[in-house]
Amino acid sequence: MNKQIDIAAQEDAEIASDFVFETEHPVLPVPFTAQVGDQVFQGTGLSLTAAHVIAPGPIDPGFEGSRHIIKLEFNFEGFSIDLFPEARLTGLHTNDLKLQFIDPTGPHLPQLRYILNSFIAGDFVSLGAMMAYTGPVKPKPSKVKAGGRNDRADMIRRIGAIVLSVVLIAVALNALRLRYTQSYEARPVFITREGKEMQATSPGQISMLNPRARAGQVVYAISSNSGDTLNFVLPCDCDVTLADGIYEGATVLPSDPILTFFDSSVQVRVQSQMSIEGLTKAMNGEQVWLDLGDGRSVPVDVVLTSATDDAAQNGDLYLPVVLRAEDGALTPGDIGKPARVRLSKSIFGGSLFARKAES
Repeated sequence: MNKQIDIAAQEDAEIASDFVFETEHPVLPVPFTAQVGDQVFQGTGLSLTAAHVIAPGPIDPGFEGSRHIIKLEFNFEGFSIDLFPEARLTGLHTNDLKLQFIDPTGPHLPQLRYILNSFIAGDFVSLGAMMAYTGPVKPKPSKVKAGGRNDRADMIRRIGAIVLSVVLIAVALNALRLRYTQSYEARPVFITREGKEMQATSPGQISMLNPRARAGQVVYAISSNSGDTLNFVLPCDCDVTLADGIYEGATVLPSDPILTFFDSSVQVRVQSQMSIEGLTKAMNGEQVWLDLGDGRSVPVDVVLTSATDDAAQNGDLYLPVVLRAEDGALTPGDIGKPARVRLSKSIFGGSLFARKAES
């Protein structure tokens, strides 16, 4: 029981009157009035720990060290703030009295701190016994006059932004259109001289090759699996080019290309290998183009050959085809140039135009 009384006594213990509050917190010349009982004092300085006032007249010395609930009043233009801290009255032997706060961290502290901080920041200025707010009271006027030079610059910037937006949208739409309507074959195309191909007619082994043969001479011979020797005669005095993988002793199967011979005329031939998917698109009506390295795009027709059928029956993923262009679209100067096969389709799939043609 005695311990509880001692604890309560310690909690109610007063702060020593000679505690050095004035050296801990600065005293600011904030205008205010302090009311102690029926007497009103004019404030001269204020800190977080004490209020300094001037007595209007003589005060009974018996009030020295007495405690009171005081009223601190701050008068602004149009409103006032009142705080009611508990303070001890000291310094009665001089005209500068001090109202030392008993509990500096009491409920009045947030409002008092806000007032002092605002005064330090310069938001409040004293006008006699009043305080006024010095912040802006209306929006700052615009520095740009209507119809001035900056207005034209802003309009140009807005127009430029609109034009740039339209260009970017057009580029994006065109990219989407190309992605939907255009596709390329994976394998490149080489433009070659048109010639006639000679193929193996039976399975066997090449027993003789004579690329320098002239008209009527044997150009190659095959020892067939049946035991017969088949001789093939060159029909003209032509240039001969052997197919890949052909040499004396090579094994061949029926329809395997052996060589190609070229007559005196110089014509262009385009042979390539198309994927099954690309060939299907071409058969379904998509336009096939030959894009050359010099920027030309030549429309071509896809021509199927017996080699195409054989490759399809063997289950090959890429099928040999002949790409035929219009007369004069490809010249002998294009021989040896690389190209790419491009397929394009209409956005409406050609159904609209087909209906018009039928009608």
